[in-house]
Amino acid sequence: MVIYGHQNGHLMFVMEPITSLSVVRQTLQTTQKCAEECNQDYGLVTYDLNAAKPAMQIQARESPTFDNIFIRLGAFHIEMAFFMAESGGSDMLTETGVLAPGSLNGFLTGKHFNRCKRLHPLLALAFESLHFKAFLQTCDFKEELHTLISTVQTITNTEGEPGLELMISTYLFKNCATQYSKYTNATLSGAHGYTAQFWMTYVEYINLFHRLERANRTNDIELFVFTLTPIIDLFFATAHINYSRWLTKYQLDLLNIDDTHPGLREILNQGAFTVRRTEHDFSRIPVDLTLEQTINADAASRLTGITSFTNDYSARLRWMITKATRASFISLLQEMTGLISKEDVTAELRPRRIQRDNEDLQKIIQQILDTNNPFETNNVSEVLYNISTEKGTSEKICQSLLNVPTKGKARPKDFIESCKNDPNKFESPIKKEKLKTFEDGCATNRRTNNTKIVALKGTRNLIGRLLVLATRKRLDMQHILQYPLIPVPLSMASPDEVMTKTDKSALFDLLENKVKDIEQRPEKVSAYIIDGQFLLHSLPPKLPPTYGELARSIISQSLTSPAKRIHIVFDDYPQPSIKDTERDRRGSDNRTFVITGPEQRRVPRDLNDALKSRSFKKQLPQFLANEWQDPSYANILGDREVFLDVPRECYNFQVKEGVIQRDTVDGLRNNHEEADTKICLHSLSADCENGDIVIRASDTDIAVILLYHCHRFQSRLWMDVGTASKNNRRYVNVTAICKELGPGLCAALPAFHAFTGSDYTSAFVRKGKI
Repeated sequence: MVIYGHQNGHLMFVMEPITSLSVVRQTLQTTQKCAEECNQDYGLVTYDLNAAKPAMQIQARESPTFDNIFIRLGAFHIEMAFFMAESGGSDMLTETGVLAPGSLNGFLTGKHFNRCKRLHPLLALAFESLHFKAFLQTCDFKEELHTLISTVQTITNTEGEPGLELMISTYLFKNCATQYSKYTNATLSGAHGYTAQFWMTYVEYINLFHRLERANRTNDIELFVFTLTPIIDLFFATAHINYSRWLTKYQLDLLNIDDTHPGLREILNQGAFTVRRTEHDFSRIPVDLTLEQTINADAASRLTGITSFTNDYSARLRWMITKATRASFISLLQEMTGLISKEDVTAELRPRRIQRDNEDLQKIIQQILDTNNPFETNNVSEVLYNISTEKGTSEKICQSLLNVPTKGKARPKDFIESCKNDPNKFESPIKKEKLKTFEDGCATNRRTNNTKIVALKGTRNLIGRLLVLATRKRLDMQHILQYPLIPVPLSMASPDEVMTKTDKSALFDLLENKVKDIEQRPEKVSAYIIDGQFLLHSLPPKLPPTYGELARSIISQSLTSPAKRIHIVFDDYPQPSIKDTERDRRGSDNRTFVITGPEQRRVPRDLNDALKSRSFKKQLPQFLANEWQDPSYANILGDREVFLDVPRECYNFQVKEGVIQRDTVDGLRNNHEEADTKICLHSLSADCENGDIVIRASDTDIAVILLYHCHRFQSRLWMDVGTASKNNRRYVNVTAICKELGPGLCAALPAFHAFTGSDYTSAFVRKGKI
C-alpha cells in the first residue's frame, strides 16, 4: 500500500494489506502527522469499505486519540456497490450488441464501472422515453403537448438556455409537468401494471445515481448527504449489510460534522470533498476514483498489476520510492501524446460519443418494443414479467421486488432506533432478508442420490433370492424378516454402510440460546486462540500466488485481535486414524504436496481445493513454523507473542531487540490428533485471573470440551464464531453458559454429544441432537 503525502508524493511503503489493523492504525497516525505539518486542525482520510470499518472501530475504541481525523467512505466504491443488480435488462443489452457477452458478469457485479455508468442511464432513459410516450397517449391535451415538444426542440436549437427558462415558466409546460408527475406516481403505485411499476422504480433509482454523481461533480456536500438516505434504504432492502451499517454511520458523521469537527465543512466546501483535475466545470470526481485513475493505474503493469514481482523487502522499497516519480512522468507523457485524458465532463459531450449513445439508445428501445413493452396501455397486468424471457414470476418474487422501496424505508429506521436504545447493537448481526429476484424463478437441476437406488436394487434382488429359497427349503419368512437384511443396523447407518450423521450445530445453537439475552463482549482479552483449519477456510478467496505471501496473509489475519498473546492450533493427521471414515466422507484425497520454500507458487491456486489433501495440511503448518522465523516478520509481529502448535511440536515466536526469536514450548508439546483438545490445553496455559480467553472457532466439539473443563478456569471463556461475509460473526460467553447449565450437565455433555452423533460415532436415524 502507498500513502501519498503533500510533499514527496509518497510515504513509507507498508508491506501488508490495508485491512490489517496495524496498517490501518499507521494510516491514521500518518494522517495526523500530515495535518500537523500542514498546520491543519483536522486530518481527512478516504478509505474503501473494507478499510473504513477497522478505521472507524479503532477511532471509536481509542478515543480521543484519533478524534481529530474525519474518516470518509469512498464515493466511487459506493457507486460500484449501487450498480449490483439483475433484472433481465442486462440480457437485452447483450442481445442488441450494446454490451458484449464477455462483459456481462462485470456489468452485473458493478466492477466494470465505466460500462455501468454509461449503460444503466441509457437503459433507464429508454424506459422513461417509452413511459412518456404512453403518457402522451392517455393525456387529454395531446395536440398542445406535441406543439410544446416541437417548440422546446426549436428553442433549444436557436435561443438556447434563456429561451428554455422562459418556456419552463409557461402555464402549458407547468401543467404538462404536473400531469406527468401524477402519471408517474400512478405507475410507481402499480396502477399501470406490476411490470411497469418495477421498471419505473428502476428509473427512479438511476435518477438517484444521477443525483449522487451531480453531488460529486459539483462538490455539493448537502446534496450528497441528502442522496445517501435513499441509497442506504436501497442497501438495507437488497441485503448489502456492510454498506447499510457503515454508510449509516458515515451519513451521521457528515450531519454532525459541525459539532465534531468545527470548521471542517468550510474546508470541504472549498474543494476538499472531491478532486478537480481539469479547468472544466462539473468535472470533479471522488477521491478514491482519482487514486484509481492516477497512481494505481500508472504504477501498475498492464498485464499483472502490482502483484507479480520480488518478495525481497529492500527491492520492494526501492521500487516503491522511485515508482511514484516514474508514474508521474508516464502519466504526463501519455497526456502530452493524447493517449489518455483527464476525467472531465467534455468526454461525454463529444460528437462521436453523443452519436454512439443515441444509436445504442435506439437499439435498446427497439429491443424493448420487439419483446415486451411494460408501458403499453393495453398491457396492464398484475403479473411481473421478465421482459427478456416474457416469463411471469411467482407471487413471492413479485412482492419481494416491488416492496423494495417500502422495506428500504422501514429497516433503516428500525436499525437506528435499536442503536439509540443500545449502542452495542450497532455491530450486532443485522438480520439478512434474501431478496428474491428473477433468477430465483429459473429451473434448478435436481440430482438423485445414486447410492440409494443401488441399495434399493440390492434389497430387491435379495428378497427375490430369499423367496426362491423359502419355497425350496420351507423357510419361515416371517421370522427372517424380523431382522435387517444388510450387515449394519439401519437405525444407525444407511444401506450403503455409511454412518448416519446429524446436525451438530443444533446443540451449539441450543447452548447459545441459554445466554442469548445477555449482550456482552470480552473486556480484557489476555489470549486469542485460533483453530488453524478454521483460519485457513476463513481467508479471503483472492490469495497471493506464492507460499511466502500466503504465510504473510495468514499471520496478518491472525493478528487482527487486540490480544498480545495469539495461539494458532492445527490438527495432526496420523494414519491409520479413527477419523479416516469421516475425512473420506468430507472428500479428503491422497494427493502429495511438497512445499520447498516461500518463492514456490501455489498449485492449485484454490486454497480450499488444496485443503482436501492430508499431505498439504501436514506440510503447511511445518512451512509456517520455518517461514515465520524470517527477519521481515519482525515488523508484522511487533510486540505480540505467537504460539504455533504443529503436529508433535509447539513453537513460540516473539521479537526481542528487533529480531524474531523462535523457541520450543515444552509445556505445550503434545500428541493430540484433534485441534479441539489442543485448544483446551492452550487455554489452560493462558489462564489468568480477571482476564478473557477468546477461542476463534465454529465447532460444537470445541464448545462441549470447553464446557466440560470450564470449572478449571479462572479466566472467562468466550468463543468468537461465525464470519463477517455471512453477517453472523458474534461472541458466545462459554462461562455464562456453564453457570446457566450447572456442573452436572456440563460434565454429562461429552457423553451426550458422543451418544447422539459426533465425528467418530453414528447418530440415530431421524433423531437429532435435540
